[in-house]
Amino acid sequence: MADLMTLETTPTTTTTNIPHKHDMANSDFDVNILEDAFDKPSIDLTFPLPTDKETYLDISTNEKLVGRSFSLLHNAFRFLTGSKKYDAIYKDNEYRYFLNRHSPGFKTKFKQHLNDKLETKDEKLNELIYELINQELNLKLIKPSEFKSRFDEVKNFMINHYKLENKKNLPTFESHDFIRTAYCTVIFIMKKLFPKGIWVSNQELSNLFQKYLENPMSIVFFPSHQSHLDYIIVHLICVRFRIAIPSVIAGDNMNVAIVGEFLKNLGAIFIPRSFNNELYTERNLHNVIEFLLANKSNFEVFIEGGRSRDGKLLLPKYGILKSLVHSYLNQRIIEKNHAFDLLFQPMAVTYERVYENDSYLKELTGEDKKQESLFGILSVGLSVFRNQDTKLIYDQSGYNDNSARTLTGKIFVKLGDNFKLSNYMQDEENLSLIKQEADFQQINLKKLGFKILHEINRSRFLPEISLIGTALQAYYYLEKKEQFDIKELIPIIRLITITFLKENQDLKMNKQILEDFQQLSDEKLVTVAKREISSFFRYIKVNKNSDLIKIESPLELLYYKNLTIHSIIKRCLVSFILLLLDENNSECSHRLIAKLFYICTGFLKTEFLFDHDENPRNGLTFILNDMVNDGILTKDQKEYNHITYKIIDRFQFKLFANLARPFLESYNVLISNILTMTQSLAINYSKNLANGNGNGRGKKKIILDDNDLKYPDTKGLLKHIIAESRKAEMFSVESVNKQYLLSNLYYLHNLRLINIFKNKAKTKAFVQIINLRDLKIVNEFLCQLIKKSSDNDLIINEVKVNYIIDITDKNYDRDYNEIKSNPKL
Repeated sequence: MADLMTLETTPTTTTTNIPHKHDMANSDFDVNILEDAFDKPSIDLTFPLPTDKETYLDISTNEKLVGRSFSLLHNAFRFLTGSKKYDAIYKDNEYRYFLNRHSPGFKTKFKQHLNDKLETKDEKLNELIYELINQELNLKLIKPSEFKSRFDEVKNFMINHYKLENKKNLPTFESHDFIRTAYCTVIFIMKKLFPKGIWVSNQELSNLFQKYLENPMSIVFFPSHQSHLDYIIVHLICVRFRIAIPSVIAGDNMNVAIVGEFLKNLGAIFIPRSFNNELYTERNLHNVIEFLLANKSNFEVFIEGGRSRDGKLLLPKYGILKSLVHSYLNQRIIEKNHAFDLLFQPMAVTYERVYENDSYLKELTGEDKKQESLFGILSVGLSVFRNQDTKLIYDQSGYNDNSARTLTGKIFVKLGDNFKLSNYMQDEENLSLIKQEADFQQINLKKLGFKILHEINRSRFLPEISLIGTALQAYYYLEKKEQFDIKELIPIIRLITITFLKENQDLKMNKQILEDFQQLSDEKLVTVAKREISSFFRYIKVNKNSDLIKIESPLELLYYKNLTIHSIIKRCLVSFILLLLDENNSECSHRLIAKLFYICTGFLKTEFLFDHDENPRNGLTFILNDMVNDGILTKDQKEYNHITYKIIDRFQFKLFANLARPFLESYNVLISNILTMTQSLAINYSKNLANGNGNGRGKKKIILDDNDLKYPDTKGLLKHIIAESRKAEMFSVESVNKQYLLSNLYYLHNLRLINIFKNKAKTKAFVQIINLRDLKIVNEFLCQLIKKSSDNDLIINEVKVNYIIDITDKNYDRDYNEIKSNPKL
């Protein structure tokens, strides 16, 4: 074990695909896709690919291309890499095993299909235009005799408009040679950016390929989304493992000059961030998607919508998911294509350090997101030509100085368990709707979205830096020290390791790394911590002489804590609740704990994947019994329906409670600021209530608009809250970040305590208070929950707790069965 932890300060170099023996993190990943990428572009799978057929996809437009492009650029790359090596790139990925989307026949059919839909075959377009012209007729804007000519005029406009939009936003499927050229370019850049590699499992990719060959269909990749590089990584994996690269749903913010054309040639489908009630845009996109899926083209969707800035998965977005499901139903039921199916493949992409991390930290502290531009994208590519010094630099005091250093690490891609959409549609609830030919809008997309994201979470890899980062964050909250000896961190690392090991028993790679951590001596753990801190942090530093750790900005720890906390967040919440009741000298009854647990998980349901969670280890009773079995909690059952608990190990409870606290504290940051900012308006509101002008539930509404505040829209509101809270220094740095606050706004909106609405142009969002009384009660409860108030009446008074439950329950889609049906509660 001793040689496992050799300190690395320079990139590992090997000549094979076997991870370096000193690199413990790669123990379950046997292929670095950036290695041998030119000499051997196609990686041998764990089974021999069949060659008994010319093609395994019997589609009329699946034509084999003969010859190659003779452009100067392609020939230059062919010369530089060697003709045989260049021609071997992406050789059999399309036509033989997958659909050849680069054939003239396919591209002609694709374009013709969309034109036919617009011109004659999509009745939905005619219906929309008819309704529009009929409104004009009712408003007497046209005469009855002008109806047909006006209809034709509008339809011609729509046809021409969407043809232009399709030309601007849809993939062009340029050529196989273009893919080869792009591959060579991207591999060169990625090898420079990530010298330690992008690691995958050959067995997992081989299993996916074997399952596909059993019944060829569209593979729909669902990667987690933390970086713009996610697009590139999935494409590189496909090229190297002989899988056809997917068409990708991408935000139109990426459709910038030159780069947009480059991405379209690789299969990008650009869509607006919001359809803004454009009546036919979504339908047109659906026609695109269904054509590709019906022709068994691979597909890629970032189900989170945007990139996560803080390490956690975002909640699922359902727009494209709806299109996938409706394509399935239309093909199976309307088109009678009973063999149609989709293979859903969740993918967990984990970065030791996200390339955009520096800009994310700025965004979290309130700065505007930097708009994508040609210059910004090219600057990433050009950065590889700068000398990247991998040697550690120390300041005069002996602390490592990463201020000018390019910080990157390894990337790990783990494939979760895949499933066919047909299997999900066999769910009893869905099957009943299909048999009845009911409204397909009722298909449970939420359950499907959470199923995909739960699988991504379950399969996420825990790199060493995530464990060290979590331990650092936990210790910082526990002791409130900005400087301490690294040896003080060791007991925290061990406790964190033991806790995570219990939650990762079914995932071999995580279990192995955690067990290895357990076996390390204190001296070796110090070595690991020093290596990880000096390799990945700018604002967390370690002194090479004194072994002191200095935390200059704890916000940098946020990403690493959130890579791991999803598996223990409910345990952290239980610790938080028990500690709160214990410190208030309140009885820790199971019933009260359950109610507070229900409320707290409600507050965090926009932060974590709590819905449709089938993991029994996340149940309250399981967690409490587990704590009792661990000897950190005692259980006393005097009567059948009266169970109480008593804390034994206060240190452990405090450690994990502090990891959950910032999420709850963030609500107090948000609501307190809103109430302070609207104090004068609230006085007027109360007077109206006293005079009988309103009932406290929304008839009189407080709108934060230009006449009342300097910060009218949600963007300005969050900036103001972050600035004021940082200035006051009343809250932890983590609780005052834009991503948490934005999630909180949406939850309060769903509770109908506030309303988030947009202006007519859909360019700005505004906040409107619609239930001031309940908003104040929730804030008072939060103040007591996070101990900003000495009064604890709302916490221990079950009548008042029930009212908080009523506030969080009456307007939100939550499962309250546990509270209602369990007599113990």
